[in-house]
Amino acid sequence: MNLIVQNFRHAREILAPGMEWKELEDVARNIGRDDVLAVHRELNEPRSLAGRQPIAGGQSAINELFRRALADAGWRSEPRLFEATDRTMRGWKMDFIKRGVGVEVSFNHAEAIPWTFTRLNIAGESLEVEAENRIDVGVAFFATNALKKWARMDSAVGTFESAWVWLQLMKPLMPIPILVVGLMPEAEGRPWEPSEGFRGTRKG
Repeated sequence: MNLIVQNFRHAREILAPGMEWKELEDVARNIGRDDVLAVHRELNEPRSLAGRQPIAGGQSAINELFRRALADAGWRSEPRLFEATDRTMRGWKMDFIKRGVGVEVSFNHAEAIPWTFTRLNIAGESLEVEAENRIDVGVAFFATNALKKWARMDSAVGTFESAWVWLQLMKPLMPIPILVVGLMPEAEGRPWEPSEGFRGTRKG
């Protein structure tokens, strides 16, 4: 996988002294075309045996590859921002956290892009957030238009290109530094070969 990176409020400089960004970068760059296809087949196997409709696009496989690799590197998965006893807010979670760095890997509907950034902002700025889950800087991964097309994601999935536009519009409300990362389906500068491994949807 190749990466396109946009630096918001000096996030790169804040990340530079630690190893967290290097770990995240290595995980993302080491995701290969065959890895995505293999995990996609793996995730669909139990669905096929149960007679369920297969997963349409490649986003679930990419999410799973991030989850496995970051767990191996010691990142905590789905930390809650607020006390679990508060039912109103218990659903507010980031995807990953490690030593003050919060991560979102987002293949959600485009309308959810502002909420992706809002979660990171709350994790960095709200005194009500659980102390162990507060962050100093965020990293947000999105599919580029190219990856969205290659993995036959639904047309409603928000992209890196849209996310960066959104973050500029939200700047007055967003003091938290965030590195915004676009995932490109490339290896050594060459686009991944197209695949018939994803059934896609009528919208993607």
